[in-house]
Amino acid sequence: MTDSSGHWLERIDSLWSKLENSLNFLAGFLVFILMFLGVIQIILRTVYRNPIYGYIDIVEVAMVGFAVLSISYVQRVGAHVRMELLISRISGRAHWIAEAISTALSIFIVAVLVPYSYNHFMRAFSFGDSTIDIQLPTWPAKLIIPVALGVLLVRLIIQMIGYLRLVKDPDAKPIAVPLIKDAETQAEEEIMHAEESLRENHADNQSIGGKN
Repeated sequence: MTDSSGHWLERIDSLWSKLENSLNFLAGFLVFILMFLGVIQIILRTVYRNPIYGYIDIVEVAMVGFAVLSISYVQRVGAHVRMELLISRISGRAHWIAEAISTALSIFIVAVLVPYSYNHFMRAFSFGDSTIDIQLPTWPAKLIIPVALGVLLVRLIIQMIGYLRLVKDPDAKPIAVPLIKDAETQAEEEIMHAEESLRENHADNQSIGGKN
């Protein structure tokens, strides 16, 4: 692969990241809506003795969205749970080869899951599958799964290309691949982010106090 391949890979990664960011935002929005709905449910049940009808059905259908819509985004940033006992101890070309092998296995597994999950959606759509209480159709939730897995499959392919590029040239700039951070580095970054948040909150409080 040439340097131009790295340029195109970076552009593809950037474009696909926009879709992943949108899905991740949608997942977060669903979490917010369910939290808000849960608060309303508690108030109605406790104060008025009149809970939301079909609340459990709504949660069962909606929770699929925030459970899988972010899966590709999390893969991109390297936040999935990983076993790094071996990979973290090797470097250079051997490290990228190990990453490429694990990514190839992931591509195989996800590629198998996509058609099966789509067939599961089609059965629910054809039979008119619905929830028990309020007869809420389940096919939209089941359609989310193959869509999210399809987005993840493309992400894995992009990462596979990135790893193969680094296998050929270990000194090249890593593009479209998550970089492993040790526990010490992660702790330092978390401390830095926490300190920045404290400084921002302190500055906001000072500005509010000055206005008062």
